[in-house]
Amino acid sequence: MEDQHESGLGFSTLAIRTGHHRTPEGEHGEPIFPTSSFVFSSAAEAAARFSGDEPGNIYSRFTNPTVRNFEQRLAALEGGDCCVATASGMSAVMATCMGLLESGDHIVSSRSLFGTTAILFEKYLKKFGIDTTFVPLDDLAAWQSAMRPETKLLFLETPSNPLTEVADIPKLSALAHAEGALLVVDNCFCTPALQRPLSL
Repeated sequence: MEDQHESGLGFSTLAIRTGHHRTPEGEHGEPIFPTSSFVFSSAAEAAARFSGDEPGNIYSRFTNPTVRNFEQRLAALEGGDCCVATASGMSAVMATCMGLLESGDHIVSSRSLFGTTAILFEKYLKKFGIDTTFVPLDDLAAWQSAMRPETKLLFLETPSNPLTEVADIPKLSALAHAEGALLVVDNCFCTPALQRPLSL
């Protein structure tokens, strides 16, 4: 399915059809690829794929048509350009933090969030030299006061888990961008069916 963002398709159609490319078998539902590895037409093709010079499947831990369909579908639903699927919500949070931050960086986070995320920020990221300041989710002044020159990321859940507190995403997004930081929203409760943080 091409140009899903410009197609004007509804949410349900995007949820069902995005990323599905029929095989020569002409199936209506998408196939599941439970393979660990893929066949190459030549050693040169394998070398080009493993080096990253040529796109294509290598090994299911890296690429897999089933996962790729899911990623394309979720990106379309969220209004994003692309998506990376992970094994769990916590692995998504960890991958985001480790991919965007380095030693000496600072996070401003809502204190109303999933307990394991708080432990990740308080205990494990600290081991990598990444500091976190926790603030009330709905107190914009507290978010502003917590900002430092080394703040690279603002993190929140809205509605929060488990208290279901709600944040003003557009105001926090404006604050993050004004300070040269990124805003990360864990959208686990609403999903893109009810809230699309990328568009706010």
